[in-house]
Amino acid sequence: MRDEETMVIDYDEPRKYTRSGAQLRFNDLPFARQEAHLHDVARRALPLWGYPDGSTLRLLNLTENATFRVDPPHDSGLPRIAMRVHRLDYADRDSIEVELRWLLHLNETTDLRLATPLASTAGNLVETILTNHMYDLADITENRNVVCFSWVEGTAPLDSTDDTESMSSLLAALGTAPDSLTFPLVRGAAAIYDVLGHRGNHRSAMNDSDRRLYRRLGEIAAVLRRNQEEWAPSHSSMISKRASWDWQAAFGPQWNNYYGSHYWDCSSTLSRHDVEAIDRARRLMRGRLEAYGTSSGRYGLIHSDLRPSNMLDDGTSLAVLDFDDCAYGWYMTDIAGIVGFMEHRPDLQDVLAEVLGGYESVWPLDPVERAEIPTFILMRRVGLFQSLLYHMHNTAPGSNEGAEISPELVAFYGKGTAMLARRYCSEFGKRPKPAPESATGDTIATIITMTDDATTTPPEPTASVPTPTSTTRAA
Repeated sequence: MRDEETMVIDYDEPRKYTRSGAQLRFNDLPFARQEAHLHDVARRALPLWGYPDGSTLRLLNLTENATFRVDPPHDSGLPRIAMRVHRLDYADRDSIEVELRWLLHLNETTDLRLATPLASTAGNLVETILTNHMYDLADITENRNVVCFSWVEGTAPLDSTDDTESMSSLLAALGTAPDSLTFPLVRGAAAIYDVLGHRGNHRSAMNDSDRRLYRRLGEIAAVLRRNQEEWAPSHSSMISKRASWDWQAAFGPQWNNYYGSHYWDCSSTLSRHDVEAIDRARRLMRGRLEAYGTSSGRYGLIHSDLRPSNMLDDGTSLAVLDFDDCAYGWYMTDIAGIVGFMEHRPDLQDVLAEVLGGYESVWPLDPVERAEIPTFILMRRVGLFQSLLYHMHNTAPGSNEGAEISPELVAFYGKGTAMLARRYCSEFGKRPKPAPESATGDTIATIITMTDDATTTPPEPTASVPTPTSTTRAA
């Protein structure tokens, strides 16, 4: 437990953020030049971990950070490792080190398979690469942090019913048409998708492998929650400096955890009625979360992005990756993260049943936590949609979640988000607010106070630090 009983969060104070000149200039670069610069930073970082310049760098992922696979020359005796070149202005060196220290603790105290942080030859978990006269401008200097991890084998596990890649291909085909025709078609497709998914009785399309996947993801979320209970208190001052996953993370009026992108600023993607629907849901969610509270039994250190795309399956176990966003937040955010981008599924309750079965095999949920999961799912969905807005045309092409984030894909998920918001208001608008933890005890308790915005809208039809030696690999 944290030393304090309740984490105090401010729902109204705008989150302050200042972009550096280097970040502003980097954002203005064409994508190819951004990638080339990050590759150069990674190349210059190699000797700091004892890797020769002849090592091969392969870009694996470029969204917030750039992740490279590092293959040393065959005769070097060094292992393959992963290198992460950090985004600017998001987390400072000390903040990054908190994430890495938690990973080392998890590696020592749990059976989770992890990409473990590797110290540089100087013994540092984080190194900073300085670039003077950045982008040919004499007055701009860039300091970019770099970290390395042991290499973990495997591929991202895929649910057999996953339709992300086929949906992206379809929407990309629509993208050849003029916007005046494309966006109505895409919004119509989202409406049809929603109607077919939520009318009638549907049997889950999950197979046994899918069920095992979601059950294991639930177990992982609970193992992280249990572990942070013992680790986080002694590191709370450092964790608190990271960008928390609180109300401001999704809905900060000036800045949020999605680079200041807001759903209410995208009139080309969402209709006025869709924005109003999400507005109503936002007011409803806020009232419920203020009642739900941030006591230490509901709010603590979380991973924040436990989607299957952040796992690697080697055929025997899942490895957990991407702790870059770990910070204080509501524990149920990790449950919501598991089903990110699949909130529209007609068998979502079956998926959640597997997730919660795995979770509660490790950590019991109080009934109010369980009942409030839809609030966290919608809040996370709005955040993911805002993330798509920011990353549109700014993601390295790939497959599945690495597919190009096109305006058509964003419009599809935007319309779907508005439909989910309408359904949420319909289902939660008349429910009593949740009870704070101190009032729940062992039974379901509620505060008999209606939400501030109870107006419903009918839904549309719709430890020791390892260094990179030849024996250092993830278990």
